[in-house]
Amino acid sequence: MTTDPKPNSHPDPAPTGTGLSPEFPGPDSLTWRYLGQWRLMLVIGRALVLETAHPMVGAAVSDYSTYRKHPWRRTEQTVVSLQRQVYVPRRDRAKEYARLRRLHTRIHGTDEFGRTYSAIDAEAMAWVHLTLYDAMVTMCATGGEPLSADDEARLYREWRAVAVEFGIPEDVLPDTSADFRAYFDRMVGEVLRDTRGVHQLVESVQREFPAPQWLGFLPDPVWRVLRGAAAKAYVVGTVSMLPSPFREQMPVTVPRGTAAVVSLVMRAAALAARHAPVRRAYMPLAATHIDAYRRAREAPDRVRPDLAGLFARILDRTGDGHVGWSDMAGMARTIVTQLDADEATESELYDAFAQWWQELNAHAAAHDPDRRRGPEGDDQVSAAEYAAFVEAGSDHVLHTTMLAVARASDRDGDGFIDRDDYARLLRADIAEVELRTGFERLDRDRDGQVTLDEFAAALTAYLTGRADSAVGEYLLGRA
Repeated sequence: MTTDPKPNSHPDPAPTGTGLSPEFPGPDSLTWRYLGQWRLMLVIGRALVLETAHPMVGAAVSDYSTYRKHPWRRTEQTVVSLQRQVYVPRRDRAKEYARLRRLHTRIHGTDEFGRTYSAIDAEAMAWVHLTLYDAMVTMCATGGEPLSADDEARLYREWRAVAVEFGIPEDVLPDTSADFRAYFDRMVGEVLRDTRGVHQLVESVQREFPAPQWLGFLPDPVWRVLRGAAAKAYVVGTVSMLPSPFREQMPVTVPRGTAAVVSLVMRAAALAARHAPVRRAYMPLAATHIDAYRRAREAPDRVRPDLAGLFARILDRTGDGHVGWSDMAGMARTIVTQLDADEATESELYDAFAQWWQELNAHAAAHDPDRRRGPEGDDQVSAAEYAAFVEAGSDHVLHTTMLAVARASDRDGDGFIDRDDYARLLRADIAEVELRTGFERLDRDRDGQVTLDEFAAALTAYLTGRADSAVGEYLLGRA
């Protein structure tokens, strides 16, 4: 027995929020690992059939979509859009979300059962989005690499966060992967139908079936001969992967042994994905961003800070080869400006830098009372004296100074540096993949936030030449 989808209580997806959920998939996420792989195309048919079997979606596809005439061209556009929703910088994701909202707002009408439909129905949009989570889980399971319960839960949290950022209301999304399974079974058993849109989708796939990239060398006449058999095999394989209650409604006969063949193909694809280079295993957009992330993550590990160079570039702001209070005050002043600090925070920062300078100056004076003085008779510290200060382990005051910088960076005063604090501090003028990499180097436990002490320790390690330069170069190198 089937029932109608519930009336839409959310006429339009909400605009995306300003805060990024800690669950939103980043470079180390399962979503980044699986969504952009070429082998997703082997299960995308399952997702498309399940989507189109929803009465509202099926009606929209039948009346508006180019799937009927050019199914694979439309599928390519879909997977590119999916990659834009995950792999690209946030500002570009926002543009893609806005484009999708504009597109779907224009799609509405009456379905084959006489009911009105709208492509911005929140529950229908949630179903479409979640079929892609199901597709990734199915891809892994049929490829001989089923996700553990913990990984299924993790992947679901990530994919749900994408839906929320797009603007799908949270109350139409199952809370957990376990809730999703109950939701999925209910949808398959009570809501999905063998719609006109499903029939048109299957017919169009059989009519237009392009050669996969790895068979691109075949002449067109040869592929035209093979196309019919390949299209039939894809459709039969897709139907064989559908959940059984709905599979039985499909007007496609699944021969015995199909499941074994599908398993063999999926396992071969999984094996190829494991061993192929990123550029071959992943679709172009995903591959580009995965490669960029890996380069950004690995580059700082190859270069340790050069203390003399750091002294000249960061501390010696006047360029005279020495550091005096004017240099320290200049660093504090630039940080105050960069953070747009209030009067109290400004005073705290100047006091903290003054304490660091007094400690550094006292250490240098104790070891060389006759050291060089500035033009006004003011004290100055050389690069060698700064190195001696570092080697003596006298950096506790420096850590206190960096704690002041950390507190000033913590705009909401919760005692942590989160992603938004970090991006604001850097003025968001570097690539998002570099932002992610820098933050993740601080966020060791991947909970989306860093304690002020951890943040200060990272800056101290940079200024003493004991750690890689990623965080300090972005924060203090621009100060």
